[in-house]
Amino acid sequence: MNHRGYRIPLLVAIAAILISVGCAGNPAPGESGYRFNLNGTYDAMFSAQGMDFTGTADLSTAEGGAVTGTVRLTNPETVSAELKGMVADSTFSFESTYSRAGGCEGALLGGGEILSDGVGTSGDVDIADDCMGGVMEGSFNFTRSDAARP
Repeated sequence: MNHRGYRIPLLVAIAAILISVGCAGNPAPGESGYRFNLNGTYDAMFSAQGMDFTGTADLSTAEGGAVTGTVRLTNPETVSAELKGMVADSTFSFESTYSRAGGCEGALLGGGEILSDGVGTSGDVDIADDCMGGVMEGSFNFTRSDAARP
């Protein structure tokens, strides 16, 4: 009996199975094992107009890449913010509203690159503060400070 006619279809079927298994193993944003998830407590710094504002950011990435968190800056003044954002590939984008000392409020719109394993992210941010007027350009930097690696 001649089995040569079955050889090519069998090889194609095996290759298709191997490719689908290989692709199925790659985690997506928010899934365990995705290299660019932002999870945990981060040392946070926002810089604008020659001033650095420092504190912490607690971030969590959900399936699909949605990021939520709180930012609490304590130096040189107290700023509290709720953050919503997105992880896509190795990029983080976010928006936030905040309140700060003196009853001032504002909004942040920023984004940047995420370091592998989600150990940090940094980039540019636009800051609209109702007490300052106008939009200021600045930068942000988050560096994971907790010992646990999610």
